[in-house]
Amino acid sequence: MKTLYVGGDIVPMTGKDDRVEALLVGDDGTIVHAGSEHDARALASDAPVVDLRGKTLLPGFIDPHSHILSATTYVLTADLSDARSFADIQKTLRDFISERGLGANDVVQANSYDHNLLAEQRHPDRHVLDEVTTEIPIIITHMSGHVGSANTLTYSLAGIDASTPNPDGGKWLREEDGTPLGPWEEPAALGPLNEKVVGPRSHVDFPSLADEVQRYYTRYGVTTCQDGATLTSLADDAVACAEQGRWTMDVVSYPITLFDSDRNATIAAHSNYVSRDYRGHFRFGGIKIILDGSPQGRTAWMSEPYEVVTEDDDPSYRGYPQWENDDLVADLKDAIDRGYQVLAHCNGDAAAEQYLNCYEQALAQSSRADKMELRPVMIHCQTARSDQLKRMVNLRMIPSIFAGHTYYWGDVHLKNFGQQRGMRVAPVGEAHQLGLPFNLHTDTPIIPCDMLFTVWCAVNRVTRDGVQLAVDQKVSVFDALRGITINAAYQYFEEDRKGTLEKGKLADLVILDRNPLTVDPMEIKDIRVLATIKEGETIWEASS
Repeated sequence: MKTLYVGGDIVPMTGKDDRVEALLVGDDGTIVHAGSEHDARALASDAPVVDLRGKTLLPGFIDPHSHILSATTYVLTADLSDARSFADIQKTLRDFISERGLGANDVVQANSYDHNLLAEQRHPDRHVLDEVTTEIPIIITHMSGHVGSANTLTYSLAGIDASTPNPDGGKWLREEDGTPLGPWEEPAALGPLNEKVVGPRSHVDFPSLADEVQRYYTRYGVTTCQDGATLTSLADDAVACAEQGRWTMDVVSYPITLFDSDRNATIAAHSNYVSRDYRGHFRFGGIKIILDGSPQGRTAWMSEPYEVVTEDDDPSYRGYPQWENDDLVADLKDAIDRGYQVLAHCNGDAAAEQYLNCYEQALAQSSRADKMELRPVMIHCQTARSDQLKRMVNLRMIPSIFAGHTYYWGDVHLKNFGQQRGMRVAPVGEAHQLGLPFNLHTDTPIIPCDMLFTVWCAVNRVTRDGVQLAVDQKVSVFDALRGITINAAYQYFEEDRKGTLEKGKLADLVILDRNPLTVDPMEIKDIRVLATIKEGETIWEASS
C-alpha cells in the first residue's frame, strides 16, 4: 500500500543540509518520491497520509556489527550489569536460581558484570561462586564477552584440572598448584566449558525467541542488523527463522571457525543464502575472525605494555594474539580466494598491525580478479594508530568503530593505557579526516543496540565519570549519523538500496521525536524512537 509522509523534518542523509517536504512509499516497499509535497500528491493522490506532526524521519538505522543470535542468551540468563560487589553478584545468582527453580541437572549462566565497577576491582573466582552453590555449575561472563569466571563444579564437569594445558589463544587463571582459580580469558578457554557443561544442560529454542530479540533491536530504530560470529548451530536456527518467515529485519551473518564450528562448512550447508540478496530477510555476508581480546579486560594485544595498575601487574604485559602469522595469512588468502568479505576483531594496535600485514600478504598471494573489491572490515579499532588508519585507505578497508567505549570504558582505558593512548581510543575523527567510510557499532549484547547513544558517544566523547576524551577525535552529528546509515550500508554492499532516502531505495525508515541535527549534541542520547519501518511496513511502534 502506498504511504505519503509529510509534516515533519524529513532528513534524506544525502547531504548535511538536505531536507525534503514529502516521502512517498510505493506498494512494493520502495521509495517512489523524495521531494516536494506537491509532486508527491500528484503521483499518488489517493495514498494514505502520515502526518509526522513535526517529528523527524530518517533512513532506518543499520547495525554494522553485533551478535543478534547470541543476544538471545541474554534473555535467558542472569543480568549482572548492576552488580557493584561480589555480594551483589552472589545475590543475583541466588535469586536467579530460586526464581527459575534450577537444580543439579541445570546450569547457571550470567552476563554483563564489569570488574572495573566492582568494589573488589577484580574478577570473582571459583571460591566466590562456590558460596552461591556447589551443586549447580555456574559460568559468568564479563561485559566485554572476552573474560569471565566459573565455579569449581564447572571445571570438574569439564574435566579441566591442574594438568590441563591452556588452550591456544586463551587461558584459565591458576592457583599456585595449577588448579583453575575460576577466571577464564577468551573464547578458546570458554569453549570447553560451553561444550561439556552448557551444551548438555541447556537447549535454546531460538525461533521461539526471534520476536522478542527483534523487538530489542527494532525499538532502537534498527532495520538491518548483524550476527558477527555465527556458530553452526546458530546459523541453522537463523536459516530456520528465514524459512519460517520469522525475520522482520534484514539479518547479515558472518560465520566463524570456533569451538566445534567450521565457517566454510556452515556456509556450504546453506549455500543458497550466500548472496547479496536476502532470502526471508537473511543472508551470509562473509566470515569473522578474532585476533585479540578486550582492552577493558586487559587481553587486547598491544604493541606497548599496559600501565601498571596493581602491584601484581607485569610491567611488560601487552596482552596476547589469537593467531600465528602464517596461519592467519593462509586463512585470509582462503577467504579472499572464496570471495568472502572478512570481519576481523582487532582491539589492540598489535592485533591491528597483524591484520594489516597479513591481509596485505594474502592479497599478494591471491589471484582473484576482484580481490580489491571485497571491502574487508576492522572491527572495534579501539587503539588503531594513525599509521594504521592510513594503511587502511590503500587496502580499501573499513573501520567499524565501537564508539561506545568512550563512555562505558573510557575511564578504564585511561587507567590501563595512560593519558596519551587512553584519550585517543575509538579514533573516529581521524578515520573521517582520512576519508575512510567508517561506521559505528554497538557489539550488542555487549552494550544495548542504542544507535543514537552510539552517535552521542562519537559526537561528544565523554566518559562515564564525565572526563572529556580527545576532542580532535570527535565528528559532527551528520557524519556520525552517516556511520549508522549510508556508511553502514556501504559495508554490506547495499549503498544502492539502503542508507539514504532516495527514489528506488527500500523504504527502511525511523521516526524520531526530535531531530538529532538540531538538538543540543548532549541531548542526542535522549531522543526517542517512535516507529521503525521496514520496506514500508511498521515493525515497531513506541505504543507497542
